[in-house]
Amino acid sequence: MTENLSPPAATQESSSPQSPPERKNTEKKPKKLPFNLSKKAFALLCVLLGVIILLTSTLSVCFVMLYQSRRHGAVYEMDSPLTYAQKGDRVPIWNPDFGYGALPALEDVAISTYKGENFRTDSKGLKYYYENDQLASYTGIDISSFNGDIDFQTVKNYGIDFVIVRLGGRGYGAEGVIFEDDYAMHNLKEARKADLMVGAYFFSQAITVDEAIEEAQFCLDLLDGFYLDYPLAFDWENIDPSENPRTENVDAETLTNCARAFCHTVNEAGYIPCLYTDSKKAYMKFDLSKLENVDIWYAFYNDEPDMYYNYMMWQYSCTGYVEGIEGDVDLNICFKNYK
Repeated sequence: MTENLSPPAATQESSSPQSPPERKNTEKKPKKLPFNLSKKAFALLCVLLGVIILLTSTLSVCFVMLYQSRRHGAVYEMDSPLTYAQKGDRVPIWNPDFGYGALPALEDVAISTYKGENFRTDSKGLKYYYENDQLASYTGIDISSFNGDIDFQTVKNYGIDFVIVRLGGRGYGAEGVIFEDDYAMHNLKEARKADLMVGAYFFSQAITVDEAIEEAQFCLDLLDGFYLDYPLAFDWENIDPSENPRTENVDAETLTNCARAFCHTVNEAGYIPCLYTDSKKAYMKFDLSKLENVDIWYAFYNDEPDMYYNYMMWQYSCTGYVEGIEGDVDLNICFKNYK
């Protein structure tokens, strides 16, 4: 038998040459830059855009600061001049028993020059003061534990600029015990967190200079260096005689000396001294000529103020409404830029 030594047809190699397989083009084409810019031109454009964004942000901040500065202008800036009473000037007064009259003015004591027509009241009952059609006042409230828990951010958003916080007071019973307001430091800190300017006051019933100094020192100890934008005020008030107040027989000289002692003590500690008073006490109880370096916080609940002597703040309502506070709240306007 003869074997066939030829390889199977399926395994025979083709004698015709084979072409190599086609290669896929894996090279990435360069991406085109916007507007067919070169790399250098594109980099320069990015830098210019960054500069424009930075300048825009800076100008926006400057605009806001300028607007706020304009909005928060004040009648009295740091070096604003005052007008003083002259020899022979008279203070017009009205008394329910005697009607209209006049008192000799305290010579060289600053007098009020505010104009009634410059006051404006908005739909919320908040008062503003304008000079040459420019806002020249700040809007504020004063508060104590009687106002309860307060939403200070809502208060700020309502249009309030500053808050005066009660630190404490002295009881008007015979013992005259000093007490701390339960919300004192809480209110100061929370108001500051809401970017409100803050000041403080002490409800005084001092009948001696030593007691007034004690009250001032109590405030300083409680504040413990806490910064106040606004003054620290001495708030001495008359109490209904039916309550048998310890202050009923305090004479004008003693009261003036108490106010001086309190204000001097807080001033020595770096705080701005202030006297809270109505016009009657300003005319009849306090000798303002001995309190020449003390700002006045004037209390008078009416549409327009009428005190002869100058004041930097005016408390014009004790029944105001401000969002963020339940119930009535005292409303104030300030004519001085304490910042």
